[in-house]
Amino acid sequence: AVFFVHQYCPGVRTLRERFMNPNAGGGVALPEPLVWSCITQLVSAVRAVHGANLACRTLQLNHILCSSAPDGSGRIRLRINCLGIVDALEFEARKQLADLQREDMRDLGRIIMSLATGTEMTHSSDPTAVARCDMFIAQNYSRPLHNLLVQLLLPTSTPPSIYEVCTSIASRAFDELDMIQSVSDRTDAVLAAEYDSSRAFRLLLKMGFVNERPELGMNRRWTESGDCYVLKLFRDYVFHQADNGGNPIMDLGHVVTSLNKLDAADEEKIVLSSRDGKTLMVVSYGDVARCLESAYGELCNGSVMLTSQQY
Repeated sequence: AVFFVHQYCPGVRTLRERFMNPNAGGGVALPEPLVWSCITQLVSAVRAVHGANLACRTLQLNHILCSSAPDGSGRIRLRINCLGIVDALEFEARKQLADLQREDMRDLGRIIMSLATGTEMTHSSDPTAVARCDMFIAQNYSRPLHNLLVQLLLPTSTPPSIYEVCTSIASRAFDELDMIQSVSDRTDAVLAAEYDSSRAFRLLLKMGFVNERPELGMNRRWTESGDCYVLKLFRDYVFHQADNGGNPIMDLGHVVTSLNKLDAADEEKIVLSSRDGKTLMVVSYGDVARCLESAYGELCNGSVMLTSQQY
C-alpha cells in the first residue's frame, strides 16, 4: 500500500470553489491587484518545485487551496495540493522533465486567465472561448498582465521558463513583499500585546497563590507576616482603592500600570496602607517584586503534586 501524507490546512477552499462558483454557472473577474498577488504566490511555488528538478503536474483550479487572511483585509494565501501523487502513480510512463515543466507553465497561464475572466480554462477549452477571454483581458487589465498571458499561452511558441517569468514580474513581487512586511508588522504587534498580557496574567496567578492563603505548613499566620504582608497591602493598593466616602475606585489604568511596574521591578516608591490605617509602608515596586518571588518560591518549595485519585 502507498500512503500520501499532506499538511492539514483548516478552513481552506479550492480556487475553483472560491472564485469560479461552479454551482452558479461561472465566476467573476478579480481585481488586478488580487490577480497579481495570486500570480506572485503561484510563481514562487512553481519556482521552488522547478528549482528542485521536479514538476508540479497539478496546477489546476481544483488542486490549489485558498485561505483568507483572518484580519479581514481580503488578502489570500495559496497552496498547491496533491504534489507528487501523479509522479508516484505514473512513474513508469513519466515524460521528460522539460516537457512536464513546460506544461506547468501552460497550466499557470490557464489559471491566470481563469482568475482574470471568471471563466475556467482547461486543456480542452474551446479556442473561441480562449480568444474571447484574451480580448477581455486586453481591454480590462494592464499590458504587463496581458503580455504575460500571451507568452504563457501562445500555442505557436515555447512558453518561458519559470525563471524568465520571475524576471518579468519582479516589480509586482515587490508589491507582494511590501504587503507581507505590513502583515508581519501587524502580527508582531499582536504577539507583543499577547506577550504583555501573559506576563500580567502570570503575576496575577502568583499573587492569587500567595494572598489570603490560610496557612503554610504549621504557620497559620504566614500571610500576615513578612513578605506576604507586603503583598497583601499591595493587593489592596492595586485593586481595593476607595475615595474619602468609601466608594470603590474602578481604575483599570491604575491596575495595568501597577502590574507593569511590578513586572519591571521599577524603583518608584509607593505608600502601602493597612485597611485600618494603622500601618504605613514605603516600598518600591522592585521591593514588592522581590517579596512576590520570595513568597511564591517558598510556596513552590513546600508544594506537593496531587495524584489522580485526589482530584
